[in-house]
Amino acid sequence: MFTTENKGVMYLLMTICLCTRSHGNPNAVTQDQDKTILVFGGNGFIGSATVEKLLRVNYTVVIINRGNWYWDTAETVKPFVRHVKCDRMQSLQRCAGLQHYIWSTDAPPMFEAVVDFSAYHAFEITEALKLLEGKIKKYIYISSDSVYEVCNKTHSGPTREEDAVRPTEKAERDRFKLNDDYGNRKLECEEELEKQATSGTGVPYLSLRLPDVIGPRDNTYRWWIYQLWIKLAEYTDEQLTVPKYLWNQPMSFVYVYDVADVISDCINSGLEIYNNAYNLALTETPTLVQFLHGLMNSLEVEDLDIIENPDNEGFRLYPSVKLGPVDTTKARRLLNWNPTSWIDILDHTVQFYEEAILDAKFDVARKDVIRTIQQHFSRDSAKVMRGVRDKYGLTFNSAHDEL
Repeated sequence: MFTTENKGVMYLLMTICLCTRSHGNPNAVTQDQDKTILVFGGNGFIGSATVEKLLRVNYTVVIINRGNWYWDTAETVKPFVRHVKCDRMQSLQRCAGLQHYIWSTDAPPMFEAVVDFSAYHAFEITEALKLLEGKIKKYIYISSDSVYEVCNKTHSGPTREEDAVRPTEKAERDRFKLNDDYGNRKLECEEELEKQATSGTGVPYLSLRLPDVIGPRDNTYRWWIYQLWIKLAEYTDEQLTVPKYLWNQPMSFVYVYDVADVISDCINSGLEIYNNAYNLALTETPTLVQFLHGLMNSLEVEDLDIIENPDNEGFRLYPSVKLGPVDTTKARRLLNWNPTSWIDILDHTVQFYEEAILDAKFDVARKDVIRTIQQHFSRDSAKVMRGVRDKYGLTFNSAHDEL
């Protein structure tokens, strides 16, 4: 059985078409000179989409990560950036390559911005600000709507940015922390940025709170698992199920390319939008049942039932939070947030994964997803492989039926 513990690590799975939309941020200014962006991460799902966007608008990009290249980022990102290998969990003080680069003549006197996809502990924020003191203009932190899971929301309806307030009593704060360790740590990172900015030792910052991110090249494979499960339904033994408590629960999603666009716009924006947190999400808030029916329609799959599971711990890949959708009024007002429509995202993402399963350069990802269908939704691995062959004309050279 799958569960969703957090957005940073997805249970059993491990780990572009390049969209060029613009939100037309009225605060944005024209980039007319070479500017360097320092990116922590930049090789994962949201990070690679953002780096590709920054490269298209002619930023120089330096990325700091452990050196893993997912999907086709070894071709789409790696050749076009300066890469510094570093494991932040081992402390930036141990990253000799980064220390050397920061103070070398190759580095710019000032980085236009830091975009941080990989900080999951407050000490990582502290270290980055200390190392880069006096060398960065802005700090954009990629946070999560999971932060609200450890706060005391006191109203119904979509969650607003001001709901990210911890309980005042220590015992209650500690109890709320247990609700979501990932959300607690992401909020601690936000709090560290705010504390340092308030004290005058930090820099102008943005915290972008994202719900479940969807689109091509998702390292969690959540969308693709659902899509392939539907496509191979007649070759599996488990029916599509939705926990009863989620049957009518609206969900917030955000499109990976919309996130990349708004980050690029915010780098170019004036400081009046900074020292703030923003929710980013689609206008539409489909339920999980509507999400699955959308996949079926796009795949032209008919007569497939969705079973209501009375078990609250029943299988689901979305949503990864319990509080429901988020309110994006603030982002629409101050960032001119204008997300892609759900129907456009649905059709484009389905098409991407339908083509990806046929693409040998995505062999690791497609085998991971097929193996997941075999292991969790079927008692007969060979039957799933017959489905892959029948539906996609795809065979694998393997001595075993299970990949």
